[in-house]
Amino acid sequence: MSIRDRVNSVKESWDVANDEINSGYQGLESGEYLVMAAKITRSDWDTVNVRAEVIEGENTGTNDFISLGVDELKKDGTPLPDFVIDRNIKTISKLAYVLGVDIPDEAWDDIGDLVEVFKPAEGGMFKMILTVKPNKKRPEYPFKEYDFEKVDANELPSTEIDVSDEDIPF
Repeated sequence: MSIRDRVNSVKESWDVANDEINSGYQGLESGEYLVMAAKITRSDWDTVNVRAEVIEGENTGTNDFISLGVDELKKDGTPLPDFVIDRNIKTISKLAYVLGVDIPDEAWDDIGDLVEVFKPAEGGMFKMILTVKPNKKRPEYPFKEYDFEKVDANELPSTEIDVSDEDIPF
């Protein structure tokens, strides 16, 4: 598809005067995805951010952004419910498990240290089980629940390239 074709396609379904730039992006639907931890960073909001890129199936190349924090307070200074903090600790721990990351106790004290512990796992693959639920207050930001599983080497997509003599230019 040429860029002009793409421009025309966008203009057909998007009103520049009335629609938001990010409208129309649906993200991944609930399901199981084979993903790669493409990038692990520390956000400006002191969270561990994981860009999980789908590497198999019809959504190949689609990214999901997992943002996990362990702060005990909301932005306004009020306490976060214990179940939210506990769920994030479980999610971070499970992600570490499936990526083969050992989190030392002291890494939990500083989000930057936690991110550094995860850095060597960039490129690691795992199965992401995603459940998306509607958000009544802010429908543009649905609730996402995650679970993760280790993947066996037999489950990974083949990286073999079949090259014949006809493919070689000399």
